[in-house]
Amino acid sequence: MRSPATSECTSSTRTSRRWLLGLEPFFEGGWFHKGPRAEAWNVESELIGLSVLGDVTIDLCRVKSLPRRLHVEAYALGRDVDVIVPEGTHVELGGRSNNDHLHNDVESDDAKAAPVQVRITGHTFLGDVHVRSDHP
Repeated sequence: MRSPATSECTSSTRTSRRWLLGLEPFFEGGWFHKGPRAEAWNVESELIGLSVLGDVTIDLCRVKSLPRRLHVEAYALGRDVDVIVPEGTHVELGGRSNNDHLHNDVESDDAKAAPVQVRITGHTFLGDVHVRSDHP
């Protein structure tokens, strides 16, 4: 039996998180994985992209559901992390980069008027974190 002082973690207080790994030579597109990777998916409220030996592309344009506010942690250690957002998305890009390798090509308007707000915290070592919209 639980004591009254112990609080349970409910679904409203828990953050859903998904890791996206770029381990290209071995796993994602290399020897162990042969097949389609890009599908429509339900986006969690927090995404973590880690590129070590391969690129990570986070495409938020072809998704089943997208939260109103999304936080992305992007770690570009050996390669690049690309984030593609739908047109009209408000994007805030910050973090720590090595030699100015954080790039935001999205023109953001008023944050309150945007249907989706994405906050990206980028950390780079030998790669780039690049944010762009689906508009060519």
